[in-house]
Amino acid sequence: MLKGWKISAARLSRDGASIREELFLVAIPDQDEAIRAVQACLPDAKIKIDSEASPELLAQYQVVDGELLVLQDES
Repeated sequence: MLKGWKISAARLSRDGASIREELFLVAIPDQDEAIRAVQACLPDAKIKIDSEASPELLAQYQVVDGELLVLQDES
């Protein structure tokens, strides 16, 4: 069964006037590896695990093992 995480990342916008928040679905079973995958994409962001992602949610968004997907981008 596929295991993954919902991870949020917060960083300053390009103009530095606001915080951008992005939510990722990461289909990597190991929590530390999942965080490292998001940090590799956004090295300047504050990263936190929101919760474990259910296999149904990962399937709904067609996230396969080892992959990550940006769910939302609130600019």
